[in-house]
Amino acid sequence: MIELVRRLNPFVRTWTVVVTLLMPISIRGDNQDRTRSVQAVRVNTAPVIDGELSDAVWQQARIATGFFRIKEGKIHPSRLKTEVRILYDEEALYIGIYCEEPDMGNLRETMTRRDSRVWHNDCIEVMLDTYRDRRNCYVFASNTLGAQMDERISNESVFDMSWDARWESKVRKHHDGWTAEFAIPFRVLRFDPHNRTWGVNFWRTHPMNGQSYSWARTAVFGRVSEFGDLTGLKLGKIHMERAIGILPYGSLRAIDDRPDDLNGGLDFIVPISTHLVSNVTFNPDFSQLESDPTQINITNDRELSLPERRPFFREGAELFELPLNLLYTRRVQEIDFGTKVAGKLRRVNFAVINTYGKMIDRYDGDRKKQANLLAGRVNCDIGERTVIGFMGVQKHQAERDVALLSLNGRFGFHRDWTGTSQFAVNSIEGQTHWAYHNALAWVREGWLAQIGIDEIQDGFRPNETGLEDDAFRRTRVRTRYRYGFPEASLVQSIGVGMHHFYQTNAQQLLRERRSEVRFEIEIGRFDFATFGGLGVLREVGQLFDTRFVGFDANYEAQHWHLNSFGRFGLRRAEISRYTNVSAGLNLLGKLSADVDVGYLYWRAHRNTLIVRLRSNYQFSRKVGWRVFVERVDERLRGETLHNFNAVFDYEFTPESHFFFVFADGRPGRRAVFVKFAYLFEYSFPGFGQAN
Repeated sequence: MIELVRRLNPFVRTWTVVVTLLMPISIRGDNQDRTRSVQAVRVNTAPVIDGELSDAVWQQARIATGFFRIKEGKIHPSRLKTEVRILYDEEALYIGIYCEEPDMGNLRETMTRRDSRVWHNDCIEVMLDTYRDRRNCYVFASNTLGAQMDERISNESVFDMSWDARWESKVRKHHDGWTAEFAIPFRVLRFDPHNRTWGVNFWRTHPMNGQSYSWARTAVFGRVSEFGDLTGLKLGKIHMERAIGILPYGSLRAIDDRPDDLNGGLDFIVPISTHLVSNVTFNPDFSQLESDPTQINITNDRELSLPERRPFFREGAELFELPLNLLYTRRVQEIDFGTKVAGKLRRVNFAVINTYGKMIDRYDGDRKKQANLLAGRVNCDIGERTVIGFMGVQKHQAERDVALLSLNGRFGFHRDWTGTSQFAVNSIEGQTHWAYHNALAWVREGWLAQIGIDEIQDGFRPNETGLEDDAFRRTRVRTRYRYGFPEASLVQSIGVGMHHFYQTNAQQLLRERRSEVRFEIEIGRFDFATFGGLGVLREVGQLFDTRFVGFDANYEAQHWHLNSFGRFGLRRAEISRYTNVSAGLNLLGKLSADVDVGYLYWRAHRNTLIVRLRSNYQFSRKVGWRVFVERVDERLRGETLHNFNAVFDYEFTPESHFFFVFADGRPGRRAVFVKFAYLFEYSFPGFGQAN
């Protein structure tokens, strides 16, 4: 590691000069007038969370109203009324929402599971910038079926849905609209108790007419720097005692032709203060409870990133999301012992993870090998919208050590201009190699322009801890313009865009060149896009011309949707086509089902048919039954793969579950998996109240 730092010094000096030159612009940002504010009123009696706003205590609340219609970067007054009220007591923050809806049959209601994409339905999202740092926030959302979603936004650019919290919500429907109540306990948030003002925004989606509404004067979801102010918070005397969490689990795995596997483990969750939380784990269960669906990559053969569902990695996970992905936690397969600390101190966000166990070695046939992995990440807020970050990773296993350092910055030059930069260097067996990323984006009233340059030096091995990739140099340019029509228009928007991509390999030979144009139109519930392009692609050591055209059509109804996607062209002078048709249905707000049929045909190279069914029956908010069925036909090889999973899930809390899983795959083994995990929390007077 010392040798790595010594080799990095020349770059550090150069990077410091660049940052110094850019700092005056970055700190200044765009000092726009953030006049929108709403006061939170402290009450002695909490409202009953039943979805009704009839409790007398709500009459004490100030009202946030006057929402704006957001369409392609332009801000106009909304035709539909939305009102938000905010109260708090010593335990929680209470949000009461009224959403006007003249046609209640026009609601879109398809999502029933927790943490599903509720923003595709009629929903309300509450965003809290608890440190008022204008970069990071919590998001709490519910659709009209009452399905909850929570996530964290980091640096206005990373959306982490793996984060979970325990909070209450209820929704009621009326003849002229719908109401919702949220109760968000202070103990699930990190914040500064001395700060009386938080950043806040409320975002409402109305998908049947393709509209979104924002209370803050912002045209971009997640642009925390443009949030309004939540004032009147006197948090010095609220109940802030944190509870120590003990999360034991027990599991039984029965697989054909194998002895039954009985396992158990323990997690400790220690909230050190309102700013910090730590985790210690012993032999956690890292089973993925659902199989990852087969994915067809029709453009290249890069490794696909799969989502992380395991609880240990969730806290602080958003900090490790970088343009160059250098920490892919699904490499870690089995942990004997692990620790983690994450939090915020003044203007610094940080997370540190240390694990000892088995990791996949991509350079030795994907074998599992014992390794110690230490990863640390620091983000420092500078000025209004700029963030400077550092990341270090050390992986130690018997035959080699890997050290990696990364510096990155996200520069808010102006309200419309954002730049990102990253430089990484790794050391493997005494050899040092580097990689970098630079990008600039401009967004303004329907216009979008982006340019990016990336390079991975030959010998740089992100595989060791991140995603697989070969050495390359890559340039990307993208422009787009979209015009939004008035709210009552049948045609909602039209757009046109262009994308150019140029990439060379380690020998600086052309690897891929692609130019593409795209046209989009939204008409009522129907969205349609058509695109076409041409380029050159290097395959099997030779360059081949590629030409393609395609379409993407989508229709949204109240309880169902239909989508069709097609891409057709020539590749290696042979016909290639990929088509996919998907349909989804929701019945009675309980049963949802989606069917996908995808077909890839490429003469003598690939002929694959995938048929997939997903269904979920939500008995209640806490109890659900999921079924996943997949059939993959590789017709050229005469192979047929089957994948079947059924999952019964009883969620006591977001952290406490009972799972029963049945899995069957061909080729493969039939398996049954049972797991029970329950979070016990213990409060001690004065614990966790450090400021």
